[in-house]
Amino acid sequence: MDPPDFEPGSWCGAGKLWIDEDSEEYWLTSRPRKGAELRGYAVEIYRSRDGENFSLVTWITKDELSEIVGERVQSIENQQLLRDPNTGLYHLYLSIDVYRENVAGDASRVYESKWETYLLTSDDPSGPWRGEGFALRGDMDYDSGESRDCTIDIIDGRYICLYKARKSGTSRVNMALATSSDGKRWVKAGILRINGEAQPDYLMLNGSIIAGCTGPIYVGTVTTDVVKGAGLTKRFAAFVIDYRNVNLEEIFIADWKPGSRFEHPEYPIHTYSNVVYDPIKDNWLIIIEAVDPTKSKEPGLNLEVDRLLLYTSKV
Repeated sequence: MDPPDFEPGSWCGAGKLWIDEDSEEYWLTSRPRKGAELRGYAVEIYRSRDGENFSLVTWITKDELSEIVGERVQSIENQQLLRDPNTGLYHLYLSIDVYRENVAGDASRVYESKWETYLLTSDDPSGPWRGEGFALRGDMDYDSGESRDCTIDIIDGRYICLYKARKSGTSRVNMALATSSDGKRWVKAGILRINGEAQPDYLMLNGSIIAGCTGPIYVGTVTTDVVKGAGLTKRFAAFVIDYRNVNLEEIFIADWKPGSRFEHPEYPIHTYSNVVYDPIKDNWLIIIEAVDPTKSKEPGLNLEVDRLLLYTSKV
């Protein structure tokens, strides 16, 4: 998938691939962006019959989303698409930048801009979508500035979520854990530890959670570098999620080696990825939001051009 145009700061991606084995359809979400003046301005939902060629089916603009939410949405970023095993409803989780005026009646503070995670549901991925409310709010001290950019999957009937948490007024970014029995009511467990140790000052994980013999396993990117405002990635990893002890147990961390000419040699990925087993073709699929080395001015928030790339493997 290509971005809306190839000007600096134009991106697509930050979404999730969901495969419907019964209908043999592939559903993929994306947020288009066109520079600093037109940040994530919609969520787009695409469909494919072969897992490679996708067609746009529906979209929700940030203005339409503002009407659903009842607050001004300034930007849309990460999206997660799943189907609830109990109700059969589709869940669409959106990271949204919400603009709130006169917070807590403090006349000296005109507005607050805050990233939180909102839930929409539908009977079909093509819509229409209904607002259910905020799934993750910035209601804890450690996520009072940001509670967004989730990786959500369902393992043994339990929703497991790893999400970006930042305390308001600080620049420290860490990964937090939340769980749910229905995808609507979430229980926050706190900031994760890694191998029993505290996280570094900046850590982002984004990928997929799959079932493993020792527990749920996260597989995806590890981002520790911020380059001119953008969290850029050059490592891939897997961790066992010990949700009872709020800990990630490392399986491996390795450099991501670009396998195409569409990836920047130093920073090939802009945070977001999916690792999905395809039961239709008996393949493994990896989707990354790649920093294009020729279209970009250089890596950085409003300097790079991001595409979606697909990797496939039989093992």
